[in-house]
Amino acid sequence: MGIYMLTVWYPPHKASDMAKLYLKQSRETPFVTKWRVFNTTGGVKGIKQYHLIYTERGKAEEALGELNKYFMPFLNIEGFRYLVEPLMGVSDGYALLGMKWE
Repeated sequence: MGIYMLTVWYPPHKASDMAKLYLKQSRETPFVTKWRVFNTTGGVKGIKQYHLIYTERGKAEEALGELNKYFMPFLNIEGFRYLVEPLMGVSDGYALLGMKWE
């Protein structure tokens, strides 16, 4: 299983455009098993969202491609930007160091 954190920023005056576009997008994304979204204000940069995305085991690369396809239409919204970061569990990080997290 792969886990990604996708962070989205957009201006407050584009919130309605963003909401309308999200409603048009499919609720199912290939290779994604779980997707949770959290909204917050981004200060002077507007609205900020955190997307925690879990992928099928061994399909992280394919899922990343699908996520990029999903967000392509959003690039037409002025001020929209996003960043995708792969995440690693603490126990996995310790294992890389030859240690065990208990």
